[in-house]
Amino acid sequence: MQLRMRRISLAVIAMLCVAASLPAMAGAAGSQTTISADLEITKLTADVGEIIISIDPGDTDLTRVELVFPDQMGSDSIKGRDVEVSVDGADVTVAESALEIDFLDGLAGADTIEVVVANLETPSPGEYQLTGSSFDGTTSTALAPVTLAVPSPNFAQDAVLWIEDQPFLHLFFSPVIIAEALPVLWKGFQVAVFILFFGYMLAMPGGLAMSFMKMAKTRLVRWPATFYIDVVRGTPLLVQILLVYFGITFLPGYKNFIDALGPFASWSWHSVDATQYYRIIIALALNSSAYMAEIFRAGIQSIHKGQLEAARSLGMTVPQSMAFVVIPQTVRRILPTMMSEFILLFKDTSLAFSVGVFELTLQARTVQARTFNMSPYIAAAGFYLLLTLPLGRFVANLEERLAVAETGHGPQKKKRTGNRLWSRKPVKESA
Repeated sequence: MQLRMRRISLAVIAMLCVAASLPAMAGAAGSQTTISADLEITKLTADVGEIIISIDPGDTDLTRVELVFPDQMGSDSIKGRDVEVSVDGADVTVAESALEIDFLDGLAGADTIEVVVANLETPSPGEYQLTGSSFDGTTSTALAPVTLAVPSPNFAQDAVLWIEDQPFLHLFFSPVIIAEALPVLWKGFQVAVFILFFGYMLAMPGGLAMSFMKMAKTRLVRWPATFYIDVVRGTPLLVQILLVYFGITFLPGYKNFIDALGPFASWSWHSVDATQYYRIIIALALNSSAYMAEIFRAGIQSIHKGQLEAARSLGMTVPQSMAFVVIPQTVRRILPTMMSEFILLFKDTSLAFSVGVFELTLQARTVQARTFNMSPYIAAAGFYLLLTLPLGRFVANLEERLAVAETGHGPQKKKRTGNRLWSRKPVKESA
């Protein structure tokens, strides 16, 4: 047991170390610096307004240039936008035509553009001078020179560069793209855990109530619960999410209910507003409650009827007997199954991407659509494993402990025996 827990701890520590080292390793793929240009934004037209950057020595490969607008513009949507550049030897021209015209109205009044030179590949480590000039249509102004120091790569950086050079590894496990995606995926992971927790908390009482209804002797109570459980368990979760998420808004009292919530319906977190959270949580809770109902029903029926009769003979009512005698024993028996349902529900949160909830899978899909690379999905799978692997091992250990508590001994381990036909040792015949 201790050896297994030690292995789990080492695996979690290793995953965290890899995640923490990715940003530093990703820096090996290129160098980055920033130079500023005094350029009147209001004078930019389709014909004038450009920045020319020269790199000395000239035998370099400038792979990307970004325009980063001043923070006082208050628009994060255009900050760090990649632009098209024309490369002529070691000179790079960033022209106004690379910008979207819709953004020019919001740039009036700014007098400085920061040019970020990223992924500058050099033939050897050393210092490189970046100089240039800006042209606003009437005058050309020299830019202040910037010195870019390119250090020698270490072993980890060499490994990253080698991975980036392999087409297959670059497509599915690019350290650079994974490092850039980690902050975005972390936000999606938080959203997924938030949805999971509240969805599961709502599913437990709903499943318990549904299990009592299915065990009821009255048909008018038993049949609706049986119909609900059969329909939910027999239809895909994706269809249920679409029906509940969009269908709940057409209920007569939905708008009045949202208005009554007041500030509780106007908050947002990680690009997901409150109403989106409420609807997806309800959809997942309704689905999980059907499975929880069968788990509770099987657990309750596994308790011998004599337990209930003994409690009744002591003067307890039926609700008291269930609450203090039957349910505690039931929870103990079904706890591993409930944890398994918790893990399944966490993986089912990935289907929330179908309705535009920015959870882990949708965040990975957003990065993938921007980079045309599958690495964000691999990183998202790592986030899922970060929670499912420890919980899976916990469920296995819990089942072993409950087996010891119930039977007095743990599961029998099968001994490896050789094939008697080919065994060298003689087989003793029974008398």
